Order: sequence, then C-alpha cells, then structure tokens
Amino acid sequence: MTALLSINSLHLRLADGKELVSNVSFSVAPGERVGLIGESGSGKSLTAMAAVGLLPDNITASGSVLLDGQEVVGAPERSLNRLRGSAAAVVFQEPLTALDPLMRVGAQIASPLRRRLLREGGNPGKAGLRREVAAALAEVALPEPERIARAYPHEISGGQRQRVAIAMALSCRPKLLIADEPTTALDVTTQAEILKLLDQLVRERGMGLLFISHDLPVVATIAERAIVLRAGRPVEEGPVGKVLSNPQDQYTKQLVSAARTFDEALEGRS
Repeated sequence: MTALLSINSLHLRLADGKELVSNVSFSVAPGERVGLIGESGSGKSLTAMAAVGLLPDNITASGSVLLDGQEVVGAPERSLNRLRGSAAAVVFQEPLTALDPLMRVGAQIASPLRRRLLREGGNPGKAGLRREVAAALAEVALPEPERIARAYPHEISGGQRQRVAIAMALSCRPKLLIADEPTTALDVTTQAEILKLLDQLVRERGMGLLFISHDLPVVATIAERAIVLRAGRPVEEGPVGKVLSNPQDQYTKQLVSAARTFDEALEGRS
C-alpha cells in the first residue's frame, strides 16, 4: 500500500547550521494512525510543518518528504498549495491563534469549502454554501451550527473553537489529518470529547492520522503506532502498546515513568 506520507532522512537546520531535526524517517499509510511523541523542543511540530511545507523561512529542510506521492522538500509554493487541504490538513494546538479573530466562524469555514467545491466543479451559491457550512459544523457535533457560524472566535468556548478548527481542516476532505497537540489547551473533559470526535471522524472517513503530543496516555488512546523523538532524533518506534508498556530506550522509559507518576498523583488527589 502506497503511503500517504513518507518521510526519509529528514534534516531541519537553522541558517547558522544548527540542526533541529536529524535523520527522521517514518511513513503514514491510508487509514493508519501514527503518534509522534516527545517533550517540548523535541522537533515534533517542526516535523509536522515540514510534512506540508510550512516551515519558517529561517529553517532549511533536506532529505525527502513525499506527501500523496509528491515531493515537498524544495517544491514551489504553488505546488504545495495544491497539496494542502486535499492531501493533508493540519489542526493546530491553539485555535484562538489559528483562527482569524476578525472573521466570523462561518466565513472562515466557507473559504476552504468554496475552494473544494469549485475544484470539484460545483458552485452552490450563497445559500448552498451556508448549508454546507452548517453541515460541517454539525459534523463536528457543534450545537446550534447557525449561531456558531455567526459568532467570532472569541465568542465561543475553547472546545468549540477546536471543533471549528477541525471542521475547517476536514472541509477539503484531506487524505491525511495532522493533529498538532490539539487537546493541550483544553480541560480534561473537553479533551476527552475532542479525542472521541477525532477518532470517530478519522474512522468514518478512512483518513490517515499523524497525532503529535507530549502526553503519552493521550497518544495511547488514538494511535496505533508511536515514534519517540528526543532532541530532534528518533529514539524508538513500534506499536503504541508495546512502546508504552515495554519501552526499550532510556528516554522513552523516563517519559513512561513520568506519565505513570503523574497519573498516580492525580488518583491520589481524587
């Protein structure tokens, strides 16, 4: 089966030569769920941004990143724009900064929806587009989608904003969804709801999923395979249950131990 995303010997460097990501290689097949694990600064998000050609100007990529069979490293922006949305879409950690604060939610979802419909040869008109927006909001289980569509991002809750961000990412029907720490800024209850929603949508649409997190229990609930990064280098990879129950690398052992200690502390306070 051809991979949706195939990263081979990826290196990311600053202009002064400092290496941020070193020799990262992995793939995500259609329908597969891969978790990218590591502490802050381990290179998880940079790897995800390299996958869709969204690296900052001061970072240079080398190696190969094939997204839906097309090379991303060194590709012109015009080619990358055709891949973004249709081949892969990203849900970012903090939707309040990812969403435009001066634009109503409905208009923000309508923009990628319109592009997809035009690409497919359709033109629903204003009324049809409003129905499409309402359907997109309903799909991510937002109540009163018409009201949400009229709201600005600051007028809805953090969990609702994250659902809007997911709706925007799915509006172009991507083959691969990249979720970059999508639950970190949410409370535990809302976090569980978002994870359940992602699980359902990925399963129903048959998408591949690259889920990025420092939270091992969260990755364990949604991913099938895990890759552990430390200081930009992969140190362990395998089925998520095996990696977390029987880690081989010392760094992974430390992460698992810290997660268990944290969970035990929470249980002791409950």
